[in-house]
Amino acid sequence: MILLNIFQCCSLIFFQPLFRKKHKKLLAYKLSYNNYLIYLLLAGFIFTSSCVRSDDIPDFSSSNTGPYIINTSYLDIVKENLESDPILQEEYQLLINGANRFLSHNFRFVTEKPQVPPGGSINDYVSISRYWHPDSTGAHTIYKDGITNPLVEQFDRPKLAEMSSGVFTLALAYYMSGDEDYAEKAADILRKWFFEPYTRMNPNMNFAQIRLGVPDTGGGGSPGIIDANDFIQVIDAASLIYDSASWSGQSHIQLKEWFYQFSRWVIRNYNADAYSTTNVSTWLDVQRAIYFMLSEQEDKLNSGFYIPPVSDRINTHFDATGNQPNEVTRGRPQHYVYFNLRGYMNLTHLRRNRTVADRDWQLLDKEDIGGLKPALDMIADYITGNQLPGTFVTEPGFDDCRYYELMRPAALAFSSLYYESAANQLLNRGCRNSAITLVYPSLELLNNADQP
Repeated sequence: MILLNIFQCCSLIFFQPLFRKKHKKLLAYKLSYNNYLIYLLLAGFIFTSSCVRSDDIPDFSSSNTGPYIINTSYLDIVKENLESDPILQEEYQLLINGANRFLSHNFRFVTEKPQVPPGGSINDYVSISRYWHPDSTGAHTIYKDGITNPLVEQFDRPKLAEMSSGVFTLALAYYMSGDEDYAEKAADILRKWFFEPYTRMNPNMNFAQIRLGVPDTGGGGSPGIIDANDFIQVIDAASLIYDSASWSGQSHIQLKEWFYQFSRWVIRNYNADAYSTTNVSTWLDVQRAIYFMLSEQEDKLNSGFYIPPVSDRINTHFDATGNQPNEVTRGRPQHYVYFNLRGYMNLTHLRRNRTVADRDWQLLDKEDIGGLKPALDMIADYITGNQLPGTFVTEPGFDDCRYYELMRPAALAFSSLYYESAANQLLNRGCRNSAITLVYPSLELLNNADQP
């Protein structure tokens, strides 16, 4: 297996220039079989040192300690009540319909892109900075906050989002239905994205959110790390299919190895205080925490060197009224206020679900949690029509149904009937999100399940 990995890795390194020109048609270069073997042996001799496992990767166990944000005991209660609850039945069917569409979908991978940045590899993730637009010379030097550059669609960002959505939907459908077809498809996508040499993504984001025509932009240290948010639900998805016939213990070890390498890259490029005043820091905390949990680095979770205490984040992001001064001034203020709170809900459930004493949950579990609870109250007040005039920032085109993704997790995390009432009002208005409804069931359902 080690020799095979070296063989595959060195093949990619040696023939990288060919891949950059036409990576899908390697045979078009008409290398004879004998020459290919000679070149490959030379490549293996020269590059073996660069192909062996980097970062001193530990020997991981094949055990599954996830999922980390999802609580599977809640999913089990939902499964037991599917037949008796019309809303759960409807949401379950929506989930299955979505999973069925993904079964026949052809997913794209990072090796399928129009160009590779200088110094990069075809396996490197590449995305274009979303809000930077070209000037008269073609260089992306004009910033338009909230207005997406259409070139974003030509590189790897849409592929990552699609992969994440597909894998999560399929994995959740497998867990809820037991249908192996869903696990098989999810596992195939995961192997191609993370393991297989000709489609895998390298464990870095050195070329995330680059600005075309502007040197030394994007990559390590840039806000492009926000693209990696899609890995969060991918990690939980892998845990959901862990017991299937399609996902082996060795596959889980390989996933741990990949995210160990990626976590080391994140640590090298982003200190604990990176982007501390914006939503990027919230999502970085979620990312680091779930990478550490998967890759058996739990000793880092309560270390301020890697992840600042949540109280520091809350005090920086919110004022006493729940307002988010650094987000409401953005080009899309309602979106970014919501988006930051989405990060906090992921962080809250990740910390809450730990089976050992957790530094941040000790604070989050209290009623007095700085500006986070007032911020959630503000959203609930807006949904229920109880907000004070002039206290809530809106924007044209924002879909209020997105608040369902906040109120359901918040109700469960903080046992709040008020947040649950707000979520139910959104349901009554026709808002639907099958994953949220199934993963974060109602307090009433959970309380009834606890009854003898």
